[in-house]
Amino acid sequence: HELRDVGAPQAIDQIHLYGHNVKWFVEDCGYTSVWEQFRYVLAKDYHISSKSLLKAAQKKAEKLYNLNFKKASSENQVKKSNLPMLFIHGGGDTYVPVKMVEQLYNAKPEPKEKWIVPGAAHAQSYKTAPAEYTKKIKEFVSKYSKNK
Repeated sequence: HELRDVGAPQAIDQIHLYGHNVKWFVEDCGYTSVWEQFRYVLAKDYHISSKSLLKAAQKKAEKLYNLNFKKASSENQVKKSNLPMLFIHGGGDTYVPVKMVEQLYNAKPEPKEKWIVPGAAHAQSYKTAPAEYTKKIKEFVSKYSKNK
């Protein structure tokens, strides 16, 4: 199985489904949970700090889509995986704060690696440092693809 650019949180959420066929993961600009990401964006962009809006949206999402924002947690998923994971995040990301990749990284058991791309905005790590980005991924893939 191959996981394509479905977004880091969605890829992380798939670990339990494809872990037996996947040798490693590279995640770029992932957030800890849907709830925390919504809460962060509402506060930062709209100056809304009330949980009542999130709770109302949660109720509607559960009713319509059977989606629980708190259970949609990348952080909980990475805790379950022993597969090698490379975490990449833009140091200048103002959409998904760097603290979220730190939380994901800290939650993930070894083996794991992390690269914070200086100055890179959200989803711009490759554009900011294409040669180094390519090199980091090639090195990571090579390291964890041997004898597997």
